[in-house]
Amino acid sequence: MKKVLKPYKRAALFCLLAMTALVSCKKDDGLSSRELLVYVAGDYSRVDNRVVTPFVHNPVSITGSRMTGFAAYATREVPADIDVTFTADASLVADFNQKNGTAFLPLPAANYRIVNPGKYKIKAGTVKSDSLQIEILNPGQLTDPKGYLLPFTITAIEGQDKGAAISTNQRTVYLNVTYEFNNVLPGQAPAAGTAMSRTGWSVTVSNTTSGALGPAMIDGNNSTAWRSSNTASAAKWAIVNIASQKTVSSFLMVPNYVTTTENATQITVSSSNDNTNWTVQGIWRGTGPATGTTAAAPDVKGINFASPVTAQYFRLEINTWVS
Repeated sequence: MKKVLKPYKRAALFCLLAMTALVSCKKDDGLSSRELLVYVAGDYSRVDNRVVTPFVHNPVSITGSRMTGFAAYATREVPADIDVTFTADASLVADFNQKNGTAFLPLPAANYRIVNPGKYKIKAGTVKSDSLQIEILNPGQLTDPKGYLLPFTITAIEGQDKGAAISTNQRTVYLNVTYEFNNVLPGQAPAAGTAMSRTGWSVTVSNTTSGALGPAMIDGNNSTAWRSSNTASAAKWAIVNIASQKTVSSFLMVPNYVTTTENATQITVSSSNDNTNWTVQGIWRGTGPATGTTAAAPDVKGINFASPVTAQYFRLEINTWVS
């Protein structure tokens, strides 16, 4: 990338029968039982029943939705109304962490409120209740990278159908508030501004491909590029030394037109004043060069900071690329 990178039927039958036996002996999961069960589900495809609410922080703003919610479900249409009671229970966080190998902190009680407290009704003829709505009050205070967890458990159901029951293993949902610092703005449009002189700049790279060395990143020639080792497992990073501490608002990158499939699509950007202690500024996400563009008419990309960064060294670590 220019500027940045770059045999047996019997055996088979036995297995099938074994799988069938396991399924038939499994306890209710709130989804496949013939009983009328009431359960709660997290985000789609999450086996740990989390509802994730992400917040992305940078020095000037916080992005993310303060409002989130979830509902109770029945395994089939209910013949009569069922009222569902949820109870928040932070004491379940430690158990969740132990079972899942996580280290979430309990979501502080002072930093959320239930917007519509009470019971949540699954109306007759339906399978989904009203939504319990939760507001995060001050995401600016939730800055631990481990993230935060608030379990909600179905503790009671009420209705005329006495055959309804609470699922034994899918009765708790976990509200998960996550923290990410990212001073790199989304998007890849080049920013306006005055280009900085590259006098005295130098580049150190993780590895190279013959004929495409690190200095090509800053040689001013769009037809040359740095190409890292073609081994997928090899480290792929470049450190740009801009000669002295300066305040930088963005970097402009001309794609690698020598081998377009090697262009980065995700880069972790870090800064340093001593080339030893690094601060991760965030992750840039982009695309390869647009079809039809060339070194003569390049598809220039921008790595743009939400808040300008003062530093002498910038490390650009390539995480993913076009191919």
